[in-house]
Amino acid sequence: MSDFNPYAPPAADTLDSGRQWGESDDRGGLWRERFLLVMDRTATLPVDRCIVCDAPATGRPLRRKLSWHSPWWYLIVLFNLLFYVIAAVIVRKTVAVRVGLCDLHRTRRRRWIALAWSLVLVAIGVLGFVASNPVTDATMATLMALALLSLLAGGIVGIYGPRVVTAKQINDRYAWIGGVSSKLLDTLPDWTGPKYHG
Repeated sequence: MSDFNPYAPPAADTLDSGRQWGESDDRGGLWRERFLLVMDRTATLPVDRCIVCDAPATGRPLRRKLSWHSPWWYLIVLFNLLFYVIAAVIVRKTVAVRVGLCDLHRTRRRRWIALAWSLVLVAIGVLGFVASNPVTDATMATLMALALLSLLAGGIVGIYGPRVVTAKQINDRYAWIGGVSSKLLDTLPDWTGPKYHG
């Protein structure tokens, strides 16, 4: 008698979190499309190599939640920034990844984070100085502009400086990831599905 059960759920391929680069096939869920890594949103990235330079990874893998939405949604900023923020939160697609980093890129990331916080602290210090010391209107305007500039710079550095990988496009099943080492990409099979348009 056959062991086939027509009512059983389909068997799902399991992904080995210890899978090495270059061992990916259609079941592994990792491919290369030019300079981008294409991954099935349920796939697991190998974490034994640095995602940026392919050196041996050290320390705990970095967990990141990457988000993406169509660039057309940026047009809402022209009318109302708050509406854009609300729309972006609603329509964005996300993918969670774990990536390995070498000592060099882990240290660089920490330095960017430290710089961002330093700029924010400078802004807070300037505001505290203005609040606790009598200054002329001209000096106050200059110091407030400095605080605002420092706060803005801290925000920009904090967002873009520590980034390791970025989502270039995400759909219901796949994610196109940028910032991956070309050496790692060279070990992956070519992507033959729908192309990235960016």
